[in-house]
Amino acid sequence: MKKFAIVIIVLIFSLSAVRADEPVQYTSETFARLSYINGNVYIQKATELDYEEGMVNMPITEGDRLGTTEGRAEIFMGRGRYIRLDQDTKMDFLDLPRPGSDLTSIQIWRGNIFFSIMSLKKEKTVEIHTNDVSLYILESGLYRIDVRGDETEIFVFRGLLEAAGETGSVLIGEEQKLEAMGGHFPGRPSRFSAVAVDSFDRWSALRDQEIRKRMARRYLPEEMEDFEYELASYGDWTYVFPYGYVWVPGGIATDWRPYLDGRWIWIPVCGWTWLPYEPWGWATAHYGRWHWSITLGWYWIPTPVWGPGWVHWYHGYDYVAWAPVSYWGHPGVVINNIYYGRYADPYYPRDSLALTVIHKNQLKARNVSKVALSQKSLVNIDRIRLSKTQPGAVPADSSKIRLKTLNDSRPFIKDSSSSRTSTKIAEPDDSRRVKITSTEKTKSSEERNIPKSSSATRSTKTSSTLGKITRVLSSGKSKAASSGSSKSSSSKSTSATKVKSNSGSKSSSKVKKSSAPKSSGSKSTGSKKVKIKK
Repeated sequence: MKKFAIVIIVLIFSLSAVRADEPVQYTSETFARLSYINGNVYIQKATELDYEEGMVNMPITEGDRLGTTEGRAEIFMGRGRYIRLDQDTKMDFLDLPRPGSDLTSIQIWRGNIFFSIMSLKKEKTVEIHTNDVSLYILESGLYRIDVRGDETEIFVFRGLLEAAGETGSVLIGEEQKLEAMGGHFPGRPSRFSAVAVDSFDRWSALRDQEIRKRMARRYLPEEMEDFEYELASYGDWTYVFPYGYVWVPGGIATDWRPYLDGRWIWIPVCGWTWLPYEPWGWATAHYGRWHWSITLGWYWIPTPVWGPGWVHWYHGYDYVAWAPVSYWGHPGVVINNIYYGRYADPYYPRDSLALTVIHKNQLKARNVSKVALSQKSLVNIDRIRLSKTQPGAVPADSSKIRLKTLNDSRPFIKDSSSSRTSTKIAEPDDSRRVKITSTEKTKSSEERNIPKSSSATRSTKTSSTLGKITRVLSSGKSKAASSGSSKSSSSKSTSATKVKSNSGSKSSSKVKKSSAPKSSGSKSTGSKKVKIKK
């Protein structure tokens, strides 16, 4: 009996060790960045009922919805890949890369979107779905997709793209365009002049020019080169032994410290994630390490690994605290104008200038700098022991449907019949998407009354009435959407797949295969048309 008990105890400790050593379930590309905003932009997180106003540096994850009214937005997808939204545009992020999968899958509900893809690891790892067609990017390049109800126009400025409809698939080459209507291609790809025609073209071109500016000297690793120009605009590089070149921010307050000006948001896949309010804060909050010196003040040491926030935590009965981690893996300490990067004492000093302390109920405060406690108010905290362990999750208050107003204008009203009773992260063998359970019938997401505004389009056709659509978050749809990337474009088969739309049906999808004849004069590549269920 004793032997049996010993075996059980050993097994429990072994399982605990395995859990502690579980691999990270995300990469630096699992989280997109809302990198630029001009006007009104809104976002609905996958696990939230409310819309909120979009902010620069806001992380975007699988299942999130992003939209614009009278504004434009840019999303950084990593490694030279950008998505740009025109006015009155709405899209969902169905899939983002995870360990073992490079798939990025986007659903466009309406509006105009540019895809600026400077690097592509593998063909068909970027999928774009509309009500009419499924698109698979085969080469790096520049692509514009315009969606108006049941009509989709595809423009390839540079690169190569495959479009799959109900009657087959067709390749669209450089400076070619194609129109899809109701899942069919009325014509063949035709030539167009790949120059800026409308204000959206010109805005996207200006953003590309700004981002692609090459610096005379490069300081960042290749995988972080997208931040080179941004950091150079807000600070300076200097050499510090033994770290090499480090970045020193300019124009910060004397009492500024890392992870102070911003807020924590909860993301299920990685926990508490820092949303920096500094325009340059994405790189410095999620990569690298912060140090301090009497001559430079705070400076940032670049490293290429992404993290939700490189801090160590303290969470007591009444307080939560954190301090930035040093290059050496210890929480940094600043006392008496001396920086300790390898501080080994089990208790962290309360008078360190690197420490930020707030009341426990303020962890979701909109701006940490407004609620951070002063040094004098920390006398009630006996001892502070920091660790890598984050505080527990604060459940979102999603029991009520609320009215949201953005910039004191244009109310965004949630459908009062929608109800989500629980959320969970799907197991790896089940799905990579957040699952939503509903106790009541969920109305079409188009009934959320997102207001429309006029936007410039390349086509002179009038916009047709938007169909009523349901937000896609179930794992079955995720797999259907990602299945198109499993076949190589070299197969040249003629099978096409369609997932039929059926508004008001249950949230399951049926895939029907049929023989797909080759389009006249076009090249069938055998990719699947995936239609997201409404």
